[in-house]
Amino acid sequence: MAKKSTRSTHASGTFTSDEQELILTDLLSLKKTQIGVFLERCRLSKSGTKDQIRMRLDEALVDESILLSQVVEFLDEVIPWGKQHVCLYTGPKTSITNWRKPIWLGAHLKKHRVGKYLNASLPLVLPEKMKISSILHNERRLRVTAIKRRDWWERNPEYDRSDATVAGDDIELRAYVHRVTRSLVAFEWDLIANNAILQISQLPRRFDYTKVAEEFFNLIAPWLDASRFSLVEMRATIKKLHELEEDRRGETRSHSINYRTTQGRRFEGKSASPDDPLLGDAVIDAAMGAVRSKSVGHLGNFYWLPTNGKNTKGNPLEDEVHVIVVGSHNRVNFPTPNAEETIRYVLSRIRSHSTVSYTHLTLPTNR
Repeated sequence: MAKKSTRSTHASGTFTSDEQELILTDLLSLKKTQIGVFLERCRLSKSGTKDQIRMRLDEALVDESILLSQVVEFLDEVIPWGKQHVCLYTGPKTSITNWRKPIWLGAHLKKHRVGKYLNASLPLVLPEKMKISSILHNERRLRVTAIKRRDWWERNPEYDRSDATVAGDDIELRAYVHRVTRSLVAFEWDLIANNAILQISQLPRRFDYTKVAEEFFNLIAPWLDASRFSLVEMRATIKKLHELEEDRRGETRSHSINYRTTQGRRFEGKSASPDDPLLGDAVIDAAMGAVRSKSVGHLGNFYWLPTNGKNTKGNPLEDEVHVIVVGSHNRVNFPTPNAEETIRYVLSRIRSHSTVSYTHLTLPTNR
């Protein structure tokens, strides 16, 4: 029988012990500098090991010198810029002037019974159904964030057993561990440039990003029609980044590039290691160039270069950024956490290298 979680009440809401455990685990899984930012906000010491910090947090929650809702709000600030999958969009071709007006938007959201989320943050932890946690708006930007509990069973041979028998037959018991995560989705619409991004925090491979996106777009459909947006194609982006590297004008270093022909055949070039460039070998370069001319970009595994690279005007990067451009499904994967400024910069550069033609909005899928 599953363990029944207890429920504790704080000034800002009610959370189960399981929810508190998950939220604190998520906080302590962040980078040390990020944890330090939160502790500074709460005027708690940053010193010691993570176990010591955890004890300090538990004590602070008990005496309510901090609230769990504060941790949730901090995670909602940081997680969108962690490991994630992103789709890029262009905005509606019709006028969007009203969307820049706070009074109009407030009335529009109130009409659809979501006005309470406007420029507010609800401390959602593990809702069974996807729920909006905030709708942030100013004259330049609209950002909608939603949260949902996602759980799965993960194979773990460490707990296997083979000592059981039934009617004289040997039985092997294979173990699976129940995992739970807090899934975050955010849609941000730049009301000046009239383009948008959909961010989905990274999930285990078994999850279908199509369904996650569908859940989100269905959730906001009564008041924001996603079909008015067009999805930026990524296939040509892979080819463009390859061409720029080949011409020694690249902003990236390719680890691998995968092309697909119109007949569905695949061709991949891959460097010896992530630290080595794919380009630079005459034979490989010639083969990749020939394939590129008659194929579309399927998958590009790139490292965006910091300020010591070429074409670095306005480049804020201090370290390389690992980026996987999934041309087959028109999305970008950041497999490691990054700062918000880093994500925004790389996405802006990817958008600048994208194809000039756009497809009608189609939902992203797993690669």
